[in-house]
Amino acid sequence: MSTDAAVDQVKNDLKRAFEMTRADLERVEILAAGLAGFSAPIPSYEPRFHHLRRPNLNARELSSGQKSRR
Repeated sequence: MSTDAAVDQVKNDLKRAFEMTRADLERVEILAAGLAGFSAPIPSYEPRFHHLRRPNLNARELSSGQKSRR
């Protein structure tokens, strides 16, 4: 193997190693962000709208002897 070929081989190996390191660091950043997001407590949540009707306080249950008014 000539000196030029050996130098080119080392350059290619270093370039590949740096590219793999960059990809690994990106993965570490993504995992760290996910871990930070999931380690925080769930914030309290109160929706601004209510899609279900609120119970009517005047409503009464019908007993078995009463008929409903419609």
